[in-house]
Amino acid sequence: MFGGYSVKAVSQAIVVAGRDPRGWKPVWSCGKRGAMKRADIHPYDTGFTPWVTSRHDPRFCWSLYVPKSASDDTPAPLLVLVHDVLRNDYFRRGYRDYAERTGTVLLTPLFPLGAAGPGDLHGFKELVGHGLRYDLLLLDMIDEAAAMWNLQTERFAIHGYSAGGQCVHRFLLVHPDRISAASVGAPGSITLPDESRPWPAGVQDFEACFGKSFDPAALANVPVHLVIGADDTDVKGITRKPGDAAYAPGVNDETTNRPAKLRKFDAALRALGCTTRHEVVEGVGHNGKAMIPSVTAWLDEVLAKG
Repeated sequence: MFGGYSVKAVSQAIVVAGRDPRGWKPVWSCGKRGAMKRADIHPYDTGFTPWVTSRHDPRFCWSLYVPKSASDDTPAPLLVLVHDVLRNDYFRRGYRDYAERTGTVLLTPLFPLGAAGPGDLHGFKELVGHGLRYDLLLLDMIDEAAAMWNLQTERFAIHGYSAGGQCVHRFLLVHPDRISAASVGAPGSITLPDESRPWPAGVQDFEACFGKSFDPAALANVPVHLVIGADDTDVKGITRKPGDAAYAPGVNDETTNRPAKLRKFDAALRALGCTTRHEVVEGVGHNGKAMIPSVTAWLDEVLAKG
């Protein structure tokens, strides 16, 4: 179930909208724009770039931070940063020092409220909804950026906080082969690798949703960082009730807080053989900016290992 709709209904909606759930065939009435070149953005092609509309769906956009330390001659590592439900843009600025220090390019997608339809507040979190595959949309944004800048995109690092943490941990489950390191911050609900529960609570109907099988072996190859504030215990805004697509007793319900959810996700990953680091930041509540030192320190460690 997705927001009260069955997988079949969502799949039909995707096809009607021009998207096969097993592929990505955009046919938006607004049309696709032509390919952009880096020269089209010059002289704003380093530092914080302008927001660029997605070439396949201009309702959505992306922006980069291109550090001065990046070289056009060598593919730059990529860190994708997924925003929270308020669409706050503190990520690019918060991770700018890390980008300059490591030569990493930052890519931030923007999934605006209501872009896919009235009430579309949460669609990007669950990857599928409102006739969209948000995971494929993000991958295409990365490909578009890589056609303009010299980027390492075969595998890349990714971090998201709060709603972004929901998006990122589900993206990890669907595309582990594309990720070099995944950092998940304080998600309000989780998807467990549990074949008895349908998406987005579990992976029972994974193939129907994503056109491929769930691959725990590939998942086990990705280092995962789970980070949260010790005081992030308020359940306001994250309660799930029976009938909600992500509801699961003791996982996503009326009483389970973010730290408990993250512990359950950590245990599930470890059971699959994943290498995780579960980091609790003392004296901090729900604050994505306060997670930045922990995230960058972890990235330094795991990416240095190759």
